[in-house]
Amino acid sequence: MLHLMKSLFSIVVLILLLVAGTVFAGPPRYKVIFNCDGYASFINAEGDQDRWLLNVFGPLEGSQVGALFWCDGAGGNTANYKSEILEVTGTSNNNVNPHLKQMLEKGQDPPAIVVREAHARGLDVFFSFRFNDIHDRFIPEEMPTFKQNNPDWLIGELDYDGLKSGRTSLNFAVDAVRDLKFRIAEELMTKHDFDGLEIDFMRSAPYFKPDEVDSNAHLLTELLARMRKMLDGLEAQRGRDLYLAVRVDETLVACKKNGLDVPAWVEQDLVDFIALGSGVIDIDVEDFKKVAKGKKTLVYPCVYGWPSKYMPIPKQLARGMALNYHSQGADGIYTFNWFPHTGKNTEAHGPYLKELLQQVGEVSDIVRRDDSIMFVADRGVRDFSYLYNWSKAVLPSVVRSGRTLDVPVRVTLTRAITRKFSNVEVRVHSPALATSETLTLSVGNSTVKLASDGEWFKGILDSRDLSHGVNTVKISYEQATADSPRDLSVNAVEFELTMP
Repeated sequence: MLHLMKSLFSIVVLILLLVAGTVFAGPPRYKVIFNCDGYASFINAEGDQDRWLLNVFGPLEGSQVGALFWCDGAGGNTANYKSEILEVTGTSNNNVNPHLKQMLEKGQDPPAIVVREAHARGLDVFFSFRFNDIHDRFIPEEMPTFKQNNPDWLIGELDYDGLKSGRTSLNFAVDAVRDLKFRIAEELMTKHDFDGLEIDFMRSAPYFKPDEVDSNAHLLTELLARMRKMLDGLEAQRGRDLYLAVRVDETLVACKKNGLDVPAWVEQDLVDFIALGSGVIDIDVEDFKKVAKGKKTLVYPCVYGWPSKYMPIPKQLARGMALNYHSQGADGIYTFNWFPHTGKNTEAHGPYLKELLQQVGEVSDIVRRDDSIMFVADRGVRDFSYLYNWSKAVLPSVVRSGRTLDVPVRVTLTRAITRKFSNVEVRVHSPALATSETLTLSVGNSTVKLASDGEWFKGILDSRDLSHGVNTVKISYEQATADSPRDLSVNAVEFELTMP
């Protein structure tokens, strides 16, 4: 009898462990999450449905992408799909895309098709919901009737630490606005078999009036809790997990200033994935990882399609950004505004992005397969679309003759990297100097004189001259003559590591 009781006890413990493992296993860890802006892939297909699907899924074949975050190509205020809540994009100005109109009349609903095709290819697929998009300020087709009929729902152009907000931003302090956004998400997730929902807060701040951010931040937390409860209900019906993702600013400080209480979302187990950044290069991955420590939430920094005025992103820079994020503990890489489809491509991106989707999810693949890597200083200034981004960017800047400009550049160095990529070309973009003058750059214990080719000043270092982590680059120059410019403009600082 004692033996039987021990056996039963062991079985019960095993079952409890299995249940606990199932409950607390957390979301799947994708190497790469690919956010697909459905606009270009659809428009470039010019009504050819096979071409549209090839534009969406072709670049993902053989890649490291495990999840497709699909946006319908509108701004979340109109719909490029069949909806009982939102009007079709172009309704308000009588300019609905004829190819979309024809599809909908035939009962061919884009999200249903995308979900079916993604699952057929073994991909998880989320709906990427642009929560407060303001492209309607210059795209008439995306201006919804509800904004025209309810001007009191809008924030308007107000001052945010010296920047004016977009005139069409919705005020999420208004109950009707939050309820509308919830019903849009509920309709999409109920009607279609998505694996998850992404709330894209980077499209766009602000969410509240300047003096009401702190007092109203809890409203967004409560709205996310409502979203999570809705997904939990669908989970019970479908018998499988559904996930909630968010995309937020690159720093916790910027998130707080925009009313995005990320620590509360994580603590309350509301979100499964946090995508970080929009357009920036330097992202505080480690800070978000600390917030997520001990919780199920995974952190995915964003490699943007044209970050910080690099238009489009050079493949060497995409590799360097991904390496930096991995070295800071990222759970994977998230891409945004990547358009790797071939044939007609109005976004001026190209097939090389498909190659990168086969690499950026793994450090070993980046190092093994690539012939050069680029690490750069972030550069950028705040604008009305991103009220508090680029807060750490030093560039663009100026340095006065006889003084020094300090510029941080994060570099990832491993033994494999330094062995393979021993040569370093240093580049500083500064069109102000004459070609006869020289610029001095110091990093660590190494100093190099840079020669000008007209706009770029260049020199050579060894990868051993750099340090793993943030390198402080010191730039200085002395006036050669009285006619030299007194201030030197510095627009970019780059290290490109190459093989000997």
